[in-house]
Amino acid sequence: MNRLPAPLKKTFAILSQIMFVFLMILGSGVIFHNLYFTPIKIVGASMQPTLQNNEFGIMDVHQNTLRSIKRFDIIVIQQNPSIDRYIIKRVLGLPNETLSFDVEGNLFIDEVEMEQSFYENDSYQRQTCSVSTYHGCDFPYVIDEASFFVSGDNRPSSLDSRIFGSIDQSMIIGKLIAIEGVCTTGESGSSAGVDLSNCASRQYTWPRLYV
Repeated sequence: MNRLPAPLKKTFAILSQIMFVFLMILGSGVIFHNLYFTPIKIVGASMQPTLQNNEFGIMDVHQNTLRSIKRFDIIVIQQNPSIDRYIIKRVLGLPNETLSFDVEGNLFIDEVEMEQSFYENDSYQRQTCSVSTYHGCDFPYVIDEASFFVSGDNRPSSLDSRIFGSIDQSMIIGKLIAIEGVCTTGESGSSAGVDLSNCASRQYTWPRLYV
């Protein structure tokens, strides 16, 4: 090092400082990721084609996020606080709105059609009202105050607000932020929803963001 020409020494020092700063930023990002967000694993097929069984990611559980839930956010719900069972659904209707579907599964809020751009293939959408007595299919459904109407994207195979009605805001425990990869080992589970435990083994992919 001492035998290097002065210009090379200066360049090496600058590069070392840049690398140090980069590693500090990277380390801080990893720490923030692990401390601020909560890991989740997708279980079941109720959110296909958007989310696949055994994918893993992170959710935001902070109150400032939960107080600002928007239409089409993907949320994690605990319907019974005494049972560690969680479901993951997409928000379709907001408090005090009137929601309805037509026979093709098109979504109407207060009689105005909403674009459901999260569907690339509308076969899932067309089966929204495969049972005529689903809420919002047989007649407009009025959402209660401080409540949300939620549905799985895999509408033929999702137990959601079309059956059990709107969910109270207090049941929302998190909002999906990103899917980061696939769990390569471990049991898939039999019930649709999410598992809050970490994967035993992970295969990372390019993150898909849902913010």
